[in-house]
This record gives sequence, C-alpha cells and structure tokens, in this order.
Amino acid sequence: MTKRHAHEIVADSLRTQILEGRYKPGERLPSEEALTDEYGVSRNTVRVALDRLAAANLITRRRGSGSYVNVEIGISHSLGSLRSFTTLLRDLGLEPGITGVEIRRDPNPPLEILGFLPAEAVWLVRRIRTGSGSPFALLDSWLPDRIGSRIDPEVLSRRQSLYASLAEDLDTRVAEATESIHAEAADEREAEVLGVPVGSPVIVIRRWTYDRARRPVEYTRSAARGDRYRYVVKLRA
Repeated sequence: MTKRHAHEIVADSLRTQILEGRYKPGERLPSEEALTDEYGVSRNTVRVALDRLAAANLITRRRGSGSYVNVEIGISHSLGSLRSFTTLLRDLGLEPGITGVEIRRDPNPPLEILGFLPAEAVWLVRRIRTGSGSPFALLDSWLPDRIGSRIDPEVLSRRQSLYASLAEDLDTRVAEATESIHAEAADEREAEVLGVPVGSPVIVIRRWTYDRARRPVEYTRSAARGDRYRYVVKLRA
C-alpha cells in the first residue's frame, strides 16, 4: 500500500473494529507504537488515521494517555470544523449519498438571508443526504445568481457534495462560516423524509458561508434526526 492511502486503510480497519464491537465504548485503543507495528506503517501515518477517527467523534485522544473509544457514537460535527456532510459520513465509515436534487430560482427566499446575499436572483439547491442508504438530513441552500445559476444538478448528484462541486466546477472555495444550532419540531416534509413522527425533535443548523475574499457563497438550512446527529464542542483551558 502506498503512503498516500495508508492512513485511510488504517482508519478504515480501526473504524470497522470499533463499529463491530471489538473495541468497546470507553476502551483504550492500542498505542501508536503497537499500531505502527501491527499495520507496518509509520508513526505519522497512525497519527493521521487516529486524527481522522477523532474528527468523526469515534474516539477521543488524550495527551499522554492514548486514544479511547467514545461512549456515544453518532454522526457528529466538531465546533470550528468547516466540513461537508460527505466528509462527515465518510469519516464515520458510512457511504454518502444524495437524492432528490432540485435546483431552481427562488423568488421568496427566507428572511434570514436578507442583507447577506446580494439583492439579485437567489437560487435554491435542495437535496436529501443519506448515509449507507438511510436518509439523515434535508439540506436547503440558497446561493447568489453568480453561483447558483451555474450549478448542474447532474454534476452535483454525481459529486454528492455541494462544496466539492463549487470547488471543482466553479472554482469557488468556502473559507469561513457562521452557524446557529437549534432543536426544532419536525414538520410534515421533514418527518416523512427522515422517518420520524411529526413534531419529533430535529437538529436544525443554519450556516452563512463566505469564500476567501469574504464574499457570501451560501446560506444553508439543514435538518437532521436528533437521535443520529450530535454537535461536539471541545473546550480547553
């Protein structure tokens, strides 16, 4: 195996063992030295693999102590990490998917984007994100005309990630975002898609995203099942 893919192979192996129960919640993983010997890779490769598992909230790394399997495992997002849902799913070992892609001009965008996106045509990108075939989030993104009018629904469906499509096809890279997080009651559409009763709690994240030049790129509202998604905040004194 090549060094470029070595950390992915190590991460995938450890992830599988965690999810299958070989390593129990709260249990300490083998040391970096032991993993280096077991997989025949460098210490740096092992560290990158463990960092990837920590980013997916599968493990917690404790300085001077080691890496431990988290007690609660679910699709999670860490504060300060600007990652797409596609990356989150892959880091957790789930196969990312996307269905129900719809792209159209929106004559009546939400009030939340007034003063954020330019006062021109606003485009709505609507899709359902799945993990290993199971729906887990509805995403609605509003983008300015200079971006939204150029997004191809077939290309987005193939790439799955809006951020990847923006970067690879439109040379637009997100660099900064502000988010607000709320627990809300699922409406009829959310309940039907996510497979929960109407009124069940869903995690709603609103995100205002900018590019490197601080120009507005998108406003997104996502709704995910409250029992499958957690937002992790790590504090340090």
